[in-house]
Amino acid sequence: MNGLNLKELLDKEVILAGVAKDAKGGAVLLINEMPIYLKGLSSWSMVHFGKIIKVKGTLRDEKLIPDPHVDENDAISQGAIGNQLVLEDFEILD
Repeated sequence: MNGLNLKELLDKEVILAGVAKDAKGGAVLLINEMPIYLKGLSSWSMVHFGKIIKVKGTLRDEKLIPDPHVDENDAISQGAIGNQLVLEDFEILD
């Protein structure tokens, strides 16, 4: 998928191939080191984890992970600034 501009595919149904990994924000499909979150899937099953798989769904740019928050003691919570690329209404293709 070198040279693929995922931003051009926003709000379209797509089929993407990448490595199935887990992140703190949920299950992701890694494409050239870029995580695409699978909305509603917290982690991959051992059947898929670490393997190259294809997933079909609608690609969105949305706020999935809350922003970090600084409390009154200057402690910073985990989070992610900005939006994430997300596949919603997805189907794992075998």
